[in-house]
Amino acid sequence: MLSDRALVRALAELQGNPEQAAAVVEKGHCVVLAGPGSGKTKTLTIAMARALIQDVPDPRGVACITYNNDCAIELETRLARLGITPGDRAFIGTVHSFALSQVIGPYARCVPVGLPADFKVASKSQMRAAVEVAHGISIGGYGNPHDRWKFASEKRVRDVDRTRPEWRGCNPELADFVEAYEAELRRQGLIDFDDMPLIAYRMIKENLWIRDAVRARFPVLFVDEYQDLGHALHELVLLLCFEGDIRLFAVGDTDQSIYGFTGANPELLESLTRRSDVRTIRLRFNYRSGAKIIRASLGALGEERDYHGIDGAPDGDLSFWPVPYGHDNQAEAVAKTIIPKLVEQGFELGQIAVLYRAAWLGDKVATALKEAAIPFFRTDTNALVKRSSRLARFIEECARWIAGGWRDAEPPYARLLSQAKTLVYGRHASEREEQELSAQLMGFLTASLGTSETTHAWLQRVARGLITPWRTIARNSEQEWDVCDEMISNTDPARDLDMPLAHFAGRTEGSGRVNLSTLHSAKGREFDAVIMYGVNASDMPSTRDKSSPGSLREARRLFYVGVTRPKKHLSLVYQEHHHSPWVFELYQRSQQN
Repeated sequence: MLSDRALVRALAELQGNPEQAAAVVEKGHCVVLAGPGSGKTKTLTIAMARALIQDVPDPRGVACITYNNDCAIELETRLARLGITPGDRAFIGTVHSFALSQVIGPYARCVPVGLPADFKVASKSQMRAAVEVAHGISIGGYGNPHDRWKFASEKRVRDVDRTRPEWRGCNPELADFVEAYEAELRRQGLIDFDDMPLIAYRMIKENLWIRDAVRARFPVLFVDEYQDLGHALHELVLLLCFEGDIRLFAVGDTDQSIYGFTGANPELLESLTRRSDVRTIRLRFNYRSGAKIIRASLGALGEERDYHGIDGAPDGDLSFWPVPYGHDNQAEAVAKTIIPKLVEQGFELGQIAVLYRAAWLGDKVATALKEAAIPFFRTDTNALVKRSSRLARFIEECARWIAGGWRDAEPPYARLLSQAKTLVYGRHASEREEQELSAQLMGFLTASLGTSETTHAWLQRVARGLITPWRTIARNSEQEWDVCDEMISNTDPARDLDMPLAHFAGRTEGSGRVNLSTLHSAKGREFDAVIMYGVNASDMPSTRDKSSPGSLREARRLFYVGVTRPKKHLSLVYQEHHHSPWVFELYQRSQQN
């Protein structure tokens, strides 16, 4: 139930920040430009709660589109503290989930979009096979179809409105490739994730009554991390909000736009701020980092910004670690010198993060930490648990419950059941379905208590006992059930990847596990201490970064994202006499008063 009292308290907390206070009560189109540590998620959640309580009468609600499932989970957690749970009145999910559950699912049978009633989401192997068939049809037998598909895929997500001249007028060969690929998927009754917002856009554009139906349910649309969401979302916003009279509340930061390879474009957010019918509000206070780190971050960005720390906050600390020779020696320094020194200074392992450019660098750090007997948790592409996968997060939380979490209700069983219900049935399940699901889940969990199984063996039992029966009854076509198989493969004892279940569950003795993450995966997160590893002249920027001004600018923004993750301490590790040029600029700014 929505809590008026909780909302009043939340609004009162914002009075010390006039920009946040103005944003949450805005009743027109609003764009909030939120720098690192500026409280953008807090602003977004309070704005959603206020809209639901004060602006949107029951049974209407609001929708919030997020960059990934991890962002959605964070928003759901924060909104729960204000008495709001996802459901009929509050949709929270990715643009793909919004398109599938709010447009395609309800209305695809009413309009000619070429989808059967029982369409499925294509697996990776099905998508690869469709690319190969489409390449043979549209281009011919020469070249690698998957190399060529990278360019076709970029065009597909960029040129959303295919009635515009640029669809066939610019690279018509790629347009043929895309159309042949989609035709092959449709022949098999399949769609892929990129299809979802594209199909939803075409359905709404060609059938304005669908837009009216969406507005009737969600008169306000919230968008988190707008700069990351790309052209399909932007076109949907123009169609729903500026042509369809849905109110927009968008939050983002062009300085943290680092997903150009997925079609993200910071200019899309900038274009909204130039509209006369949009109010732009900038959040200037950084609640996360000390003043010294804030100054250094502007050196990392290479541009001036009007960001301020909080009066009385600690200054923060920076350290620079030149290491002889290359990545292996730098990883050894991280494990044997820097992390132990941070622990001596009082930092807990669980609040230390090592950030790097690519997953193969994470392998080097992981090897060094294993040799030093330092527990760690990875969130890069070689991670056991994908942060963006709801299924992987659910499995990990089940492990936490089994490994002792049941004693202190962390995680509570009710949350596990809610997650299971969403995974299998989407947002809605009958009372009987929920009871049967609960009996099955509780039976599996209690049977696992006291287990001496390793993570690999336990995951195999998860697959047999939960995933296999669930995927046969699932109504949630968005779910990636193959994630469990990937986790089993990633703990293969034959490759020395297995671990105790308590380690996987985060229930190891001591003060937690060091976080290993790529710079991309670290976006939106914060840690007490951050170690940026491999900040070498040849790595940041790389030769590829220097290929175009846009690529170089995005690489610098990526560096900036890393520098703005710590609250109290930042260490930069690089090859001696071979540091990134940005390190020197960062050092100079950090020394200013």
